[in-house]
Amino acid sequence: MDLKRFLKENNGFPENQKISVSPCFEENGEEVLWEIRAVSEEEYRRAAEGKKDKWAALCLLSVVKPDLKEKELWESYGVDSGEKVLKEMLYPGEYVKLLEAVKDINGFQKRRKAWKEQAKN
Repeated sequence: MDLKRFLKENNGFPENQKISVSPCFEENGEEVLWEIRAVSEEEYRRAAEGKKDKWAALCLLSVVKPDLKEKELWESYGVDSGEKVLKEMLYPGEYVKLLEAVKDINGFQKRRKAWKEQAKN
């Protein structure tokens, strides 16, 4: 096997995805899609260090749009962090929908499917 396949420029991280999270946010009568991205293990580890809610930390890292780090957004919802604004913006089912998409783009769902297949055999 060629080592070059493992170099950073050949990593093959998934492209950003635009997803439907909540019909509550509209522009010109159409739902505004959210944009999410995959993150590296190291980036996630640094962001989640010392946090109780590791999934919220992963969502905060993965959401590109809307920018959950914008203080104007925080002020609008009366909170002081991106993680809190995310939980204020969304209904529980919408949060789960976002979390599932974030897990999927970051490889968690593929692993779960593989584990289920192994358990069956």
